This record gives sequence, C-alpha cells and structure tokens, in this order.
Amino acid sequence: MTRAARRRRRMLPLALASSILLSGCWDRVEIDQRGFVVGVGIDEPAKQEEKQGSGNQSRAKQTFKVVYQIVMPAGLSTNKSDGGESGGKAFFNMTVEENTMATSMAKLSQRLSRAPFFEHLKVIVISESIARKPRKFAETIDFFLRESQMRRSTRVMITRDRAVNILNTHPPDQKLPSQYLEELSDNTKESSRILPESRIGDVHEFLLKRKSFAIQAVTNGNPNYSTLTEAAIFNGTSNQLVGFLTSQETAGLNFLQGKVKGGQIKFSFDDRLGVFSLEKATKSLECKFGPDHLPSFTYHIKVDGAVDEVLHAPDTLKEPSIKKMEEAVRKEIVKIMEMTINKLQHEYNCDVMGLREYLFHNHYYWFKQHENEWEEQGNLFATRPVQLDVKVSVRRSGNINLTED
Repeated sequence: MTRAARRRRRMLPLALASSILLSGCWDRVEIDQRGFVVGVGIDEPAKQEEKQGSGNQSRAKQTFKVVYQIVMPAGLSTNKSDGGESGGKAFFNMTVEENTMATSMAKLSQRLSRAPFFEHLKVIVISESIARKPRKFAETIDFFLRESQMRRSTRVMITRDRAVNILNTHPPDQKLPSQYLEELSDNTKESSRILPESRIGDVHEFLLKRKSFAIQAVTNGNPNYSTLTEAAIFNGTSNQLVGFLTSQETAGLNFLQGKVKGGQIKFSFDDRLGVFSLEKATKSLECKFGPDHLPSFTYHIKVDGAVDEVLHAPDTLKEPSIKKMEEAVRKEIVKIMEMTINKLQHEYNCDVMGLREYLFHNHYYWFKQHENEWEEQGNLFATRPVQLDVKVSVRRSGNINLTED
C-alpha cells in the first residue's frame, strides 16, 4: 500500500466523524422564521351546532374556537435604532375554528407567514363551558401534552368568561397579555387568595392518577386587568369541572394544603377592624381510626405574622390586646377553612385538600381497600370528620397611634 493510500485510509474516520457532527443542525430554523405563540385561549363557538346522532358522532361535530397570541418582535423593542418603534404593538391574536387542536394548529400554519413555535408558550386559558363537559378538558390539553415543543411549566387557567377576553387583557405596563397572566399567577406571596400556579405537567399527573384537583381560575375585570382569586375544582373520575371556590374559600384551601406564602387577613375585635400580615404558616395532618375502622382527621395549623393596621386601637403592646388580636385572627382563619371544607365535602364531593394523598402514603393498605369508596361510590370523603387546630402568634403588633387607653 502506497504512502498516499495509507494517508487516505487514516483520514476516512475523521471525515466520517466530521460529517456526523456537522449534520446536527440539519433541522435548524432561524429565529426570524418562527412565529412565537405565547398564549392560547380555547372557547366554544358562540353557536355550537351539533346534529343528532351517536355520542361519538356528536363529539366529532363539536368544534373549538382557539385564539393564538403571537409575538411581534419589533413591538418588543424600545430602541428605535433596532427598527422597532417604542410603544408599538408587541402581539396579535389569530382565531381558528376546528374540531381538534392539532388541526387548528395546522390551519394556523396556513395563515401565518412563519411556522408556529410553542416552546415559549406561557399560558393556556380554557373556558368554563368546555371544562364542564366530561373528559373534554383532558382532550383539550392532550395536544399540548404530546407536542414536543411544549414546556411542562406552561400555566393552565380556567375562566368563567370567554378565553379570548382574557387574552385581550392589556395592562398599560405590560406589552404581552400572556406574560401579564403568567406573572399574575406568581403573586402568591402577596395574597393568600391566589392558588399556586397550575402547570400543565402537574395537571397531567392529576389526570393520569384520576385525582381530583384544583387549578387557578381567572376572571376578566376590564381590558386593563384580570383577577386571579378563584380556584376551579375538577372531579378526578370524570375529569370535568364541577365548580369554583370563592376568593375566601381559595385562601382556606391554601391553608389546608399548606401552601400559604403570604397575604393579609382582616379581623375585628372589640368592634375594631384590623389587618394581620401572614409571614409564616405551617400545616400538619393527623389521622385517627375509630371503632368502625374509618378515619377522622385533624389539621394542625400554626401561623406567625404582624399586625399591619388597626383602626381606633388600644395599646397594642399590652398583653391583653395581643391575645385578643391573636384570637380574632384565629377565628377568621378557622371560618374560611370551614367554608372550604363544607363546600368540598358536601357540595362537590372532591378531595383536593390532601386527605386522599395522606392516606395513600401513611395508611396504604386501608386506602387500597377503600379507594373506590373514597369519592366515587361510597362517598367516604364527604362523611369524614375534619377538625381544625389553629394557633396564631402576633410577632409584631406596632403602636404608632395611641387613640384609646
């Protein structure tokens, strides 16, 4: 073998390795060729026309009205030298009607000059009318769970209003409504009435385990803001929306789940109005079995905080005043928790409080014997006694304005 032939033979593996490495970008799409979808709203058409027929045929006729929120990059720029105009529109909404989510995306592709790209999708808003239908909620998000571009951290919200109205909420200080909604869902440290963010990955796990669950519900205040202080309750068996918790009941659920990160509690004592600022809240759950071999539960809640405001207050540094304020706050927390428990047990029969999960982890053999009776058949959840043991500590009471002795 000649020297040249041996040299060519040695170079062959290097050439093959280089070709493999260079082929890694074969499917790359330039950023200016992507249509960035940052929000999706899913409604029923105003007039849903379905012909009589079998159940499968009726479901096949049902269509979705899907609004896609798409970024206009030039509108995001605040530098005129970049080719954008300061304050220009940063998004546009495009509406598509189809009977599946996949075909609606295909139809969107036929209208956009850039290929739809979902990797930066921030929020999916689904209307109440769709979520209340058995299994329809799961079918609606199925496409997003299968889509390879999707992030499992994308937020999911339910609305009593039209989803398109929510995606048209445009605060003056935010260029993208979808980003506004995403940031709004994170304000749990500022309010105990906001449920922790509902990520599509978590919702997927609830659906697979057939567990009842709660996710954030958003209402449309006006074009400048939306409100996120309700919780949408889903039945784990039928995978459908059964109702909503009010803002107070949502705060009660946060206490029951041990997810309070902050916020305020209004209270009154001796005909005076005050505001208690939550700084720390811990939860533990205790379970006991009676002679009937059925469980009863006790929630132990410990809350620390400060008095932010008291109207016409006595000396709030005195021990009697502190004890009265602690008792007043305790009663208020117990009241909102009892409201939540009553609605979940007796109106919705949906355990989103964590009792099922506690039994699964701590009393597994009992739970497996009674799993089907917990919510679905025997309604055990609705009949189980739940006691509340709440302790409140006022760490800082302040004493700015002494108006009374």
